[in-house]
Amino acid sequence: MMIRSSYDGGRTWDTVDRGTVVTTDWSGYSDLVRIGPRSVGLVYEGGAADARDEIRFARFAEDWLAPRRGPDPVTPDLAARARPAAVLGGPGQTSGVSGNALQFDGTDDAVRLPYRAGLPLGTRDFTVSLWFRYTAAAGEQPLLWMGGIGTGQPQVWLRGEPANHRVQGWITVRDGAGAPRAASVRTDAAYNDGLWHHAVLRRGGGLLSLSVDGVGSAAADVPGSVSRTSPFGVHLGQRMDSRAFLTGALDEVHVWDRALGDGETADPDVLRSPQDTVLWLPLDRVRG
Repeated sequence: MMIRSSYDGGRTWDTVDRGTVVTTDWSGYSDLVRIGPRSVGLVYEGGAADARDEIRFARFAEDWLAPRRGPDPVTPDLAARARPAAVLGGPGQTSGVSGNALQFDGTDDAVRLPYRAGLPLGTRDFTVSLWFRYTAAAGEQPLLWMGGIGTGQPQVWLRGEPANHRVQGWITVRDGAGAPRAASVRTDAAYNDGLWHHAVLRRGGGLLSLSVDGVGSAAADVPGSVSRTSPFGVHLGQRMDSRAFLTGALDEVHVWDRALGDGETADPDVLRSPQDTVLWLPLDRVRG
């Protein structure tokens, strides 16, 4: 549960990373109302195990809210007509596989892309290519998240799951009026050895496939859109709901709206071309 502010009469609102957290417990329906000259009351559903456990009440004044923050630092997105991506939390720079990379602290570091019409992948084939490095032995390690969250929201994600000794890719789709369907694919190792590894998640030819350093597996694809009706966002190093952050590093994150051939993700001409590119984050420069 979070309080977010508007500074232009409600036309725009603070993004999630700028809000003031009331609780990190599960939360549900809420109502916010002025209850005095300088105080606001919030009644909401909340609970450690389920949002419906309790009805809670919180009281606060404006000076309790986080102060207004200036513009975030940004890193270039080299896809056609793309705006720079916001760099949140202050990740550090580290040596990458090509120039610099970003090192995430597992607490609040992330990269978030501003929305544009070309980002949702819909029903198209796609290829995700990125380099990752981490040593965490537990916890969810989100690498890339596109779309919504939860069992009913279309989405694409790729994450490390060291406690389960794997890296997993996942899609949830909607196809017409049918119920959401999901497909997943995973490795048999977590690759949490502190070395750089190259992951490729691909949808195409009726398959969803995942390879790390050229060793892969595949599962049957499920037809449908990975973004329709979804509260769409693109995050690196962070779950969509901010409940998990990466402790590790990312470099050269690239998404194409087609299924690349096996040799194309290592072809310099393909990697340097904006053709068919949805997003392209070298992560070697941060400004601001």
